[in-house]
Amino acid sequence: MDTKERILKTATELYNSQGVTTITSRHIAAKMGISPGNLHYHFKHTDEIVKTLYDRLSIDFDMLVLAMESLDHVDLHTIRDFINRSCELVYKYRFIFLHFVEISLRIPAIRKDYFALTQRREQEFLSIFGKLKASGVFREDLPEDVLQTLVTQIFIVGDFWLSNNELTLKLKGSKAIAHYSNIFSNMFYPYLSVPASLSGHSEA
Repeated sequence: MDTKERILKTATELYNSQGVTTITSRHIAAKMGISPGNLHYHFKHTDEIVKTLYDRLSIDFDMLVLAMESLDHVDLHTIRDFINRSCELVYKYRFIFLHFVEISLRIPAIRKDYFALTQRREQEFLSIFGKLKASGVFREDLPEDVLQTLVTQIFIVGDFWLSNNELTLKLKGSKAIAHYSNIFSNMFYPYLSVPASLSGHSEA
């Protein structure tokens, strides 16, 4: 692993454990055992590190969505797998979601990118919902505005479940991912054509 990758890995670990506002480039360099000058050769300031990590998160999510969107057939198993992988990704970069409003105000480029991403993601999710209706998983009578509302709900739950966890259950690692994946999955229950469990315990 080269120095740049080590910086990003160490920064992620420190941001996740101590928060993005308290960690400086000197903290990251000290943790790595390198000089601040060496770190700044690769990243001029910490905001550049945060932006790079956000970009990686965005790309990873794009890959998840594109993989699902490219499928000819989408079923309950596909949804469960997508939700679980999404929650794993959120947890991997949890500092971004726990401090997202503050980060977006500090780094305007992230705020701008996030707005554009939500517009693009809405169309991608609506395309996936269309496949779910075509395959008989979703009810056929669902109006377009209801599905658009579901997209917004997905963003709200997906972006802020970590905050809920921090204020309530304080679950860690796989326990947090499993618990909130189940909550996320059950959000789709009213839209199913045939009642079934999306938690993985049973399926129609």
